[in-house]
Amino acid sequence: MSNNMDFTSNQLSKNLAERVKELECLYNISRIARAKKNDELNPVLEKILEEIPNGWQFPEQMATCLMYGAEQLGEKPIDNNYQSVKLQITEGIDGELFIYFKKNAVEIDNRYFLREEQALLNQIGHEVASLIELSIKRKKELIIQDKLRANDRLNLLGELTAGIAHELNTPLGNIMGYSELLLKDEKNSQKKNDLEKVIKSAKHAREIVKKLMIFSCEMPSQFKTTDLNQLIKECVDLIKIQLGEKKISVKFSLQEDFPKLKLDPVQFTQVIFNILLNAIDAMDKNGSISISTRAIKNDIRIKITDNGKGIPEDQLQYLFHPFYSNKSQSGTGLGLAVTHGIIQAHGGSIQVESRVDEGTTFTIILKS
Repeated sequence: MSNNMDFTSNQLSKNLAERVKELECLYNISRIARAKKNDELNPVLEKILEEIPNGWQFPEQMATCLMYGAEQLGEKPIDNNYQSVKLQITEGIDGELFIYFKKNAVEIDNRYFLREEQALLNQIGHEVASLIELSIKRKKELIIQDKLRANDRLNLLGELTAGIAHELNTPLGNIMGYSELLLKDEKNSQKKNDLEKVIKSAKHAREIVKKLMIFSCEMPSQFKTTDLNQLIKECVDLIKIQLGEKKISVKFSLQEDFPKLKLDPVQFTQVIFNILLNAIDAMDKNGSISISTRAIKNDIRIKITDNGKGIPEDQLQYLFHPFYSNKSQSGTGLGLAVTHGIIQAHGGSIQVESRVDEGTTFTIILKS
């Protein structure tokens, strides 16, 4: 009778010790989650994975693994001797948390998992899923805040550029007008040459003002049914001099039954020009540009590819920002910002793919 009582007493003590370990483990994991919730996610999860085995019977022999989305922390068990819990995180992102005996674990007689350990793992899984979900929500909120700040900056920039454009138009008009009047009566060749330079510079400044006005949405769009294939050919024809200077060839792959589109031909000419001139600037002599048009279901796609120097990956995110330029010669940094604004005004989008020393592809996507 005494032996039975001793056995029962020992088993109760062991069970109580296991429950205390489980509670302590759960408390420590909750503490890590609370203290580190604003830190980078994966290092926090790794700390939790290190803590989990302390709640099991044989902590030194246990290993853990967490899989969620495309992430995997730790090695997945290779046999069926494990406990796991499925994680329902958010918006289709699933995961699973495992605990198992290590491959090189010391042999333990009758090693097994307790039912209470599965309940503990379920609770830890809930804690981990909440932590991952919180991190995902926080990242989304930061993205939204960044977009709102960017929109505020762009709106302010639009107002400033519109004001600058209006202020510059009048003096530029005066400069050009008076210079042209003086040029008519000027006999001195040196002075004539100087006046021509003034007029050329004023015209260049006027083009910049036009870009500023497009960027600030001050120039109203005039949508017309347009043959985009023909517009592209005309654009290429107008820059034959620049293409010829570098002996750059242009290859067309224009869909024959390409539908006509309702767009602003003047603004869209600016789009094609900006991309082509950037391509020319990015290439040495004997380069190549390919232009293709395709109608895919309701999408219209225009691709312009060059085999130039390419754009470093860390610069791609700034490519459509106003006043950003990576041209070899001086540029205003407005060309691609204007391009982006025009395409958005047409209800479309623009994508860019680039590899350094291989080339760049711009893809314009419009709705038919």
